Amino acid sequence: MICSFCFRTFDEELARKQCSHCNPLIECGRVKCPYCGYESPKEPKSLKWLNKIRMKKK
Repeated sequence: MICSFCFRTFDEELARKQCSHCNPLIECGRVKCPYCGYESPKEPKSLKWLNKIRMKKK
């Protein structure tokens, strides 16, 4: 996932661990950037798929 604020790439699973005030039993639909703390909505599955293909080409 790419942060829309600082534009750094990070793993969505790592971002979920960064969010300490969310209820672990209920997903809020947002992820927190581990670098800058900016919260953004989760990437849609289609965008994840496109990013995965793009990363393979690099």
